[in-house]
Amino acid sequence: MKSDDWAQHMTTKTKLGKVLIVAGSAESLMIYETQLSAFHTETSLTAETAMDRIDDFEPDVLIIDDKLPGTNGTELAQWIRGDQAAPHYYSIMLIAQTKTKDLHELQLESGADTVCRFEHVRYDLSQRVELLLRFKASQDRANALILKLSQSKEKMRELEDQDSITRLYNLSYINSRLEKEFRHAERFDLPFSLMIMVIEGFREISHIKGANFCIKMLQQLGNELIHLTRADDVVGRSWGGEFLMLLPETKPEGTINLRNRIENYVNQHVYGLDHDRIPIQLSFGVSTYLPGQAEKVSIQQLLLSAEDDLLRDQKKPLVAVKALP
Repeated sequence: MKSDDWAQHMTTKTKLGKVLIVAGSAESLMIYETQLSAFHTETSLTAETAMDRIDDFEPDVLIIDDKLPGTNGTELAQWIRGDQAAPHYYSIMLIAQTKTKDLHELQLESGADTVCRFEHVRYDLSQRVELLLRFKASQDRANALILKLSQSKEKMRELEDQDSITRLYNLSYINSRLEKEFRHAERFDLPFSLMIMVIEGFREISHIKGANFCIKMLQQLGNELIHLTRADDVVGRSWGGEFLMLLPETKPEGTINLRNRIENYVNQHVYGLDHDRIPIQLSFGVSTYLPGQAEKVSIQQLLLSAEDDLLRDQKKPLVAVKALP
């Protein structure tokens, strides 16, 4: 099918992709528009107005004359290709007005996807634009797949750092994050606190109520800890009924406030399955790194101090709660 016949045939169908035509003269503009009647086109006679229309029109394909008033098509194509902020990938076709131009060299220099001589425009412009549209569609699909793959990898990395039951951070992530947060506190002379929280009698609850009950209880408590802590706090679960919280820029009085907030909330709620819920009691162990301490503290000492504090808290008299059925 000849170019003119093909264009006439396509006008009976839905308009194809968007094409911005940047022509060096009104005569050339008319020729290109005639050949591209099947497409949704907008036009420009200068590089300056073309650059404005690119953002407004967001074309799929750009048709650019090699010769433009005040500049040339090669420079315009180079600018478009070099614009890192461009939100879309543009397929570019450069039309060489000079017969002596080496088309391959012109394509490499400009960064255009294809180059066509002006004398051939009447014969194959429409077909070339359709090919560029297909090429762009393939590029878009490829980019979408790359993005999806990247998101999948990111999701996998997130899952690797999560506790399988509560979706809080797991012990491996907490350990690595603890070192980073502690080094950050040391470097910038900032306070840093570590809190261990344990569900009292968790093993006994597990024996009496079963695994499904405990999984639900851990999930409920884990979700509440996220809402009771700050966005910068790091909340994780180590094993059984034990939770760990890394509290950047938190002094001892801050840990007391957090503990009171958690205890007051938990004491007002019951946990477990929909038809079977019980109250729970928590024990806490806290240690804090304060800048300017006379004795240098290590991460290991910080952890041991929190564990010692937890043991002291677990020896306190238990608050009376309902007996487990």
